[in-house]
Amino acid sequence: MPHDNVEVLVSFEIIETMTSETASRHATEYMVATRDGAELATDVYLPGNATTHSAILVRTPYDKSSRYTALKHEAEYFRQRGFAFVAQDVRGKFRSSGETVPYEFDVADAYDTAEWIARQPWSNGRIGVSGASYYGFTTWAAVASGHPAIKAAIPQVTGIEMGGTHVASRWRHEVPPFLALNDLLQIWTNNEGYLAEIDWASDRVANIIAQWHEQVGECAGATRLLDMASRQDWYNPYGARHPYHTTNIPILHWQNWYDPGLAPSGFRDWRYFRSQPSQRNLHYLRVGSADHSGYKLEDVGAGDKRNPYVSEQALAEKIETECGEMADFFDEHLNGVPLGQARPRARWHVGHVGWQSSADYPPPSRPLTFHLATTGEHIHGLSLETKDSATTVEWTHDPKDPVPSTTHIEAVWFILAAYPDERALAERSDVLTFRTEPLAENLDFAGQPVLTGQISFSSPSTHVFAKLQDVCPDGTTRPISWGRVVMSESTGTDLHLAMDDNAYRVQQGHRLQLQIQSSDFPHFAIHPGTDESPWLATTRIPSRQGIEIGGPRGAQLTLPVITIAES
Repeated sequence: MPHDNVEVLVSFEIIETMTSETASRHATEYMVATRDGAELATDVYLPGNATTHSAILVRTPYDKSSRYTALKHEAEYFRQRGFAFVAQDVRGKFRSSGETVPYEFDVADAYDTAEWIARQPWSNGRIGVSGASYYGFTTWAAVASGHPAIKAAIPQVTGIEMGGTHVASRWRHEVPPFLALNDLLQIWTNNEGYLAEIDWASDRVANIIAQWHEQVGECAGATRLLDMASRQDWYNPYGARHPYHTTNIPILHWQNWYDPGLAPSGFRDWRYFRSQPSQRNLHYLRVGSADHSGYKLEDVGAGDKRNPYVSEQALAEKIETECGEMADFFDEHLNGVPLGQARPRARWHVGHVGWQSSADYPPPSRPLTFHLATTGEHIHGLSLETKDSATTVEWTHDPKDPVPSTTHIEAVWFILAAYPDERALAERSDVLTFRTEPLAENLDFAGQPVLTGQISFSSPSTHVFAKLQDVCPDGTTRPISWGRVVMSESTGTDLHLAMDDNAYRVQQGHRLQLQIQSSDFPHFAIHPGTDESPWLATTRIPSRQGIEIGGPRGAQLTLPVITIAES
């Protein structure tokens, strides 16, 4: 229902206002004071026995008592495993005081909270930190704080540089997501939260933000986003304590393949740490065939009965299995409890196959290269053979008629629960489609598909989106990997687009499909066809794009193919 004090405008409608939910009867709430006088609402869940315990700290902006976070349910599992569980509303959200500003205070507030925990009579002085999405960022902020009691961390479905996209926009270097601004307005306006239907096509972004500020309230994060976009500054909420340079505790990187919003950042973190000789052995990886919300590929088609945000049974199963994995990691690194067998460095799920382990990730692979090929038809070919002659296939990007995203903007976070059939995209003239013949045998890959080639564009710069899809025998077309890049006169025409990581089996009889386009709206901002910022552009001009097919510089798609031993 509309918010009582909000006039419904063309640009947005408030569907629901999210207020604090009922706390758990097992929690004792404390107001933890920070160094500058803010008070952070903090629930403590203790095991039944009267000894000291290692603590698990989770700091969230999404209401520590909500069904959405399910922290009060997770707390019961960790209590049974002998941990104290500490859940906190971050500064400026729900029951906590202070300014509602994302990222700015989380390093210091995490330190102050860890200091408070370490002084409690039930604490043994050892803390593990964990959380998903933004509270995955607060996990990294706690690591960056350097508090000596923090001994291990599990950042989930997040990335260290989450803030760099969220409240800053280096739009000349990265395709700017409306996903981020949508999130800022709904979550970071005040202590409450909102579910809003925002019509991003109705007006300029700056006007939509101004309307929001007038009708709902000032969103400091959105104001910063516009300011940072105009200055093209890099945003660093860690100060001098960036985790890349300060991490010295064991980390379990927890990602899901079907998370185009944050998994790319998380995998950059993993690759960075594994490249550092002094840090690499502190890091472990766990990746599921699931989306940001945890909905699994194997459950596609089962609807809400397998959705942990809706189904009590699905939530209970998720907590039993996933909190079990987390508790094992914290037992090992906080309490010195050895595993029955050595922990694998990387554990990852192959879609349509199952869990695999390896000494590193990506695992050993061989490159399999497909050449983009013209067929004379609307749908082009992906072939293992190349043609000697070169041609250019073109498309027109019209910013007034962008290629539509195939899910609602909110659904990008639960994309498998809403797993789109994308077959209709192939009918658009501004989407280039390349497809193999039906596969004679299963094709397994793990890592990043890479698209290379020569791109031409008539505008000063352009966006190039690539999507890898699985076309089923009945024509159903499912996305399995995404990628996007900004190309400009300064970067040149050489395209090297490393798409998002996945581990997947394209099954015998299915077709592998690649699509190339210049927009994905409203998940991402529309390139205006000019040199203006996509956030602030007042003019929109169609532009021509092209990709070279065949010949020595012809476009190629390379997959990292793996061999899976059949059981």
